[in-house]
Amino acid sequence: MTNINAPDLISFTRLSRAIADIKSRADVARAESVTGRREDVTAATNGDVGSAHLLKKAVDDAQAFQQLLVISQNRAQRTQASLDILGGEAVRIGTEALSASGRDDSYALNTLAADAKAAIFNVFSALNVSEGGRALFSGDAADRLPFGDPEQLLNDIEAIVAGATDAADAQAQLDTYFNDPAGGFATDIYQGGANKVAPVEISPGVRIDVSATAADQPIKDLLRGLAGIAVQSAATFSDAKGFLEDSAGIAIAADGDITELRGVIGVGEAQIAAAISRYEAEEAILTSLFNEKTGRDQYEAATELQLLETQLEASYLLTARLSRLSIANFIR
Repeated sequence: MTNINAPDLISFTRLSRAIADIKSRADVARAESVTGRREDVTAATNGDVGSAHLLKKAVDDAQAFQQLLVISQNRAQRTQASLDILGGEAVRIGTEALSASGRDDSYALNTLAADAKAAIFNVFSALNVSEGGRALFSGDAADRLPFGDPEQLLNDIEAIVAGATDAADAQAQLDTYFNDPAGGFATDIYQGGANKVAPVEISPGVRIDVSATAADQPIKDLLRGLAGIAVQSAATFSDAKGFLEDSAGIAIAADGDITELRGVIGVGEAQIAAAISRYEAEEAILTSLFNEKTGRDQYEAATELQLLETQLEASYLLTARLSRLSIANFIR
């Protein structure tokens, strides 16, 4: 009698294992077709996994530096935009105040006093600016704005001028108010930190400063000059004209100092832009090297995936047929 070789448990198990292997390879091919990266880095690098990890870390570091530098670049640009607002009006008001004072034009001086007051409000608004949740002109206390109500500054300066005995006395008191660490500006007006923010690291160990604070000398001088023009009518001493002209000169000179400050920040901006370009090039080179070690052609992976899926469908069909086989079915 002839023996009938029906499928048994062993052959079915072997087929199941083959299907599991195809599924696993299909999963790998599917992932590689999407990422363009070998799933088995060890095999892709012939066991040299360490160099691949070092390359990947270098790529990540280059990207991280770029991200930090872009943030710093945005903050520097916003800082520049705010400083740009401060300048022109001070020169105009100061120059026109000197001219009006020379011709004793009280009407023009009253108008300029109002202009100076409005300019101070604009300065406060321009410097109370934030970027990414950080106050740009508050130094190392970036969690709070540098200025409060500009009326307090104007009231303080008016009281000083009204109580001064002459122009020299008024300017001496204003010097203390604005420049002494215990003066009114430091204790009541400026609410930021005592120090600047940390310099920007444009490369390992190389740092540059592209920040400004509302307590920087050019800004204090600008406010001092504008405030003197704004409260000129409070001066009752005999040389009030000299006080006004000194204040106008201080405002004009402050504009030049702010321009220099902007120039320093501008140089820093150029260095940041160059560093970003450098890290972009570095990232491109490192990524290319990393891809040579671990990359997978996505079209090739997709083609392999299609072939494996075809094999998987055929295996499922064969499994279904085998599961229906029996001795009775076979001999019918």
